[in-house]
Amino acid sequence: MAFKPSDKKKVEAQSTDLNLLPVMNLIICLIPLLLSVAKLSSMAMLEYLPPAEATESAAGESPLAEGGGETPATLQLLVNVTETGFQVSMYGKIEPGQYFFEIPLLPDGQYDFAALNKRLEEVKRREVGVATGIDSVMNDKTGKMDVFPTFRVKDGREVSITALGKTPFQIIVNTMDACRKYDAGGEETELFPIALLKQFQ
Repeated sequence: MAFKPSDKKKVEAQSTDLNLLPVMNLIICLIPLLLSVAKLSSMAMLEYLPPAEATESAAGESPLAEGGGETPATLQLLVNVTETGFQVSMYGKIEPGQYFFEIPLLPDGQYDFAALNKRLEEVKRREVGVATGIDSVMNDKTGKMDVFPTFRVKDGREVSITALGKTPFQIIVNTMDACRKYDAGGEETELFPIALLKQFQ
């Protein structure tokens, strides 16, 4: 014969809430620690200009303006990134000589950005020369006047860059950096900071 269970031994189930406070405290302590050791990605804006519509010099025209005309000659500096290295052209010339030269790849197959930087410094010194004055233009982004030097050639701060369509973008960026400035023993000299990206086949 079974006995009836005692009512005194019955324990009512109590509802308990989870204590999340220790977990929250741990997370609050971990967030600053993770931020301090995390490597955050830094982004920089690389400015360039699309090709401007300009009247090119005729094939037989002298590189420099003659007779002191009102419109100075244009340098038309072009850096072409090819599979074999760099091709640098001035005044629209394509015949090897003073105004057209090539910089081959290094023995390991890499582009010789140092040689390009050095040759462009020579071009800046020889063809552009020292500043003949200063000019200013309103910057639509900042609302302030940007002051920049002027030279005997009106495009003395510009370089056009062309490349094959399969050229890695980092190569283009490194080319723009090599054209931008020249570092001579810790003293930086401005070369061609305005890059115009042209045809990429």
